[in-house]
Amino acid sequence: MVFERMNIEFVSMKAYPWNRAIKMMGNGTADALFSANYTKDRTEFAYYPKGTIVDSPWVMWVRKESGLKFESLNDLIGKRVGMVRGYSYTSDFRDFIRTHTLFEEVASDEQNFRKLNGGRVHYIVAELRNGAHIVRSLGFDGIIPLDKDPVKFDGLYLIFNKRNVPRSLVDQFSVELGKLKQEPVYKALYEKYFLLQLN
Repeated sequence: MVFERMNIEFVSMKAYPWNRAIKMMGNGTADALFSANYTKDRTEFAYYPKGTIVDSPWVMWVRKESGLKFESLNDLIGKRVGMVRGYSYTSDFRDFIRTHTLFEEVASDEQNFRKLNGGRVHYIVAELRNGAHIVRSLGFDGIIPLDKDPVKFDGLYLIFNKRNVPRSLVDQFSVELGKLKQEPVYKALYEKYFLLQLN
């Protein structure tokens, strides 16, 4: 919708495993990447707009029948935890996971949810709303978020490749996105795509 207002047409939009998508941004073979968190190292090859698309918590997910809880990182000690290669978890979280758990990394959130549903990991960490969408689309009714104590709260950005996209376009995008977020249409889109609905 923002690009329509800017009279910009998409040539193509494709989904890739996250780690591959980040590499494509780094080597200049992708112009933009959706749903990226802010990290300083990504600013070497990407422009960030002034505003996020949406802000969202990242939480632990478990099989409901497991009875597992997540009130602190200590609850993960000795457990198998699923993560996604290339995701920007906090350094404290990643260091703890590497030291105290049997962590496993995969290429996508969907793979993690399939492993969790199959009992191959105890916990996975995923963005709350994207996780809810995956749970619904895969029909995994027995998987729940432990959302009272998020691992982190972060913004999701559309980032732009510095090699291929001028800063002026990113600035224009920031202005148009800011306008959109003040309008009823943004609220309607937010309620449609981002409000948590597991049932």
